[in-house]
Amino acid sequence: MKKMMKTVLLLLTAGILLNLSGCKEEEKQESKTEYHMYYLSLTETALEETDYVPSQRTSEAMVNEIVGMLGKEPENEEYLSLLPKGVTIETCTYEGQTVTLTFNEEYKKMKNTREILARAGIVKALTQIPGVSYVEFYQGQEAMTDADGQNIGKMDASTFVENEGENINSYVQNDLNLYFASKDGENLVKERVSVYYSSNVPIEREVVERLLKGPNSSELQPTLSPNTKILGVSIAEGICYVNLDKSFLSDTMNVQEKLPIYSIVNSLTDACNLRGVQISVEGETKVTFRESMKLDEIYHADYSLIDSEEAEENHE
Repeated sequence: MKKMMKTVLLLLTAGILLNLSGCKEEEKQESKTEYHMYYLSLTETALEETDYVPSQRTSEAMVNEIVGMLGKEPENEEYLSLLPKGVTIETCTYEGQTVTLTFNEEYKKMKNTREILARAGIVKALTQIPGVSYVEFYQGQEAMTDADGQNIGKMDASTFVENEGENINSYVQNDLNLYFASKDGENLVKERVSVYYSSNVPIEREVVERLLKGPNSSELQPTLSPNTKILGVSIAEGICYVNLDKSFLSDTMNVQEKLPIYSIVNSLTDACNLRGVQISVEGETKVTFRESMKLDEIYHADYSLIDSEEAEENHE
């Protein structure tokens, strides 16, 4: 009988311990932070991420709360607020999926590196809110432009990209020539864009990522399916090697046969000053794209495919 009582007590103790363990595990999962706020490092060269717990869970309340935090000094003395003293947000509207922020004149006086990081932190903070997909920046009645006078436009979560698994939030700005298809799918058209991306992302990869994202202009067509995955992009001795998955072959766009290849080749050549580009599919080059574009050869930029009127106006 005593042995039986001991066994029962042991089982009860084990059960209680398991339940306590399960409760602690649930508490851990519940305490996992869903949202983050962003600040600057003291050197103003990188973004710093902290946990953020909203006081209210509605999208509009979170937008107002985060916007209100942008100019406030962080509790951690090792960080700086995204907006320096004197820079203020005059109006904030949230309509549809877009948050529109209007800044005072002091905004444009920020150093270029800080302005890019501040913009990245604001976009990352706001687009994590459910229901917010885009952020627009205005100064007075005018849409904000970058240092080169280019209209910034709507920014989304992919505007400021970084390598997964890397804790590097330092961004660089670059102007790229990206080649997309004309409306009729017969020619290439150059679209000049300003991009902001992690300094840890090679420019050649960023070019291919942007081509997959598609053009900004509604007058242009994408040349590559957004389903295409990048398996690798690297440069060796002046040749850029682009390795894509099988979607490159199967999910083709309704454009002239040569355009997807030369969209990649021309865009990379302009950005990286290459001798040539070789494209492979899952590491294989002994394949043919569409009917006649063999991938076991090095392709060189071909600007004759650009629409004649566009070439005269856009090509440098």
